[in-house]
Amino acid sequence: MNLILFKIKKYSLALLLGATAAGMVSCNKWTEAEPLKIASPDIEEQNPALYAKYLEDLRAYKTSPHTINMGWFNNSKKTPSSQGDHFSKVPDSLDYIVLESPVDLVDREVGEMNDLLNKKGSKVIFEIDFNQIKTAYAKKENNTVTFQNFLTDTVSSILLAVDKFPYQGLVLSYMGKEQMHLTPEEKELLEAEENIFFQMLNPWLTKNTGKSLFFKGSPQNLINKDILKRASYIVLPTENAVDSGGLNYTLLSATVDGIPTDKFIVLASMTSYKADEAKLGYFQNGSRSSIATARWAAAVQNGIHIAGIGYKNLAYDYFNVLKSYQYSREAIQITNPAIKVK
Repeated sequence: MNLILFKIKKYSLALLLGATAAGMVSCNKWTEAEPLKIASPDIEEQNPALYAKYLEDLRAYKTSPHTINMGWFNNSKKTPSSQGDHFSKVPDSLDYIVLESPVDLVDREVGEMNDLLNKKGSKVIFEIDFNQIKTAYAKKENNTVTFQNFLTDTVSSILLAVDKFPYQGLVLSYMGKEQMHLTPEEKELLEAEENIFFQMLNPWLTKNTGKSLFFKGSPQNLINKDILKRASYIVLPTENAVDSGGLNYTLLSATVDGIPTDKFIVLASMTSYKADEAKLGYFQNGSRSSIATARWAAAVQNGIHIAGIGYKNLAYDYFNVLKSYQYSREAIQITNPAIKVK
């Protein structure tokens, strides 16, 4: 067993036992005649030295070879109503948290970003999605600007806005199109839009060479694949897969010349507590896609070692009866079985 992972598991167990002991003391106090205010035990306060050692080993684990785990977090609520609204409360073992509303951050969020990085080695990153920008343009009425100008203005405004926040990386999301049946004119337009999108991001990439870069989309659809050389990881769009066959198809489709196969991360959606999203996050056979995808990713697929897994709708997983983030924790445990997930 990796020494770092063993240490994390050991300290997690010690912290858990400490919390359990504190809980037993609290339960005994319920027999007192005077009512008591019972609070959840704060592990950091109970044993600061042990907790500090746990964090030290956690940070070391994040820099060691392991399967990457990342999550997309809806941070649109700026005034939290529960712990589930804090992205700092996600599982400690997540390597990256992608904020879905990256522009207008409040001071609390900036503080959480810094704490996650400095204490746990977890990096908060943002995403720029070409398809979302194109959809926003299509919804505008009486457009007086071309899409290419709209694309340039939108990307520029996002990069300007996020520059003042301590983000540690960027996800470039671009699906592209299969080009086999495109006319020369359609392919020329597609190539022009692709070039504008990636060229707009070159200044940020040059300025932030030490930060993480993810390409998210269908890499086989790229006309110019140079961005894949610069990317640390390639995130494949598998969040809507309904079985392992869908995962295999997406993987095989991306396994073409010019695409590095050692960078692949696959996606899964967490299940929802909302009645109108009853099917979200499930495979056709009723299994949770997060767990099934983690098991798939933990095995070698057609000679390819999957580099990681990403969880869409991560905040939904906070709301579980037994434990907050129950199923994302379980999935992380599957992909990195030697670690005890907090």
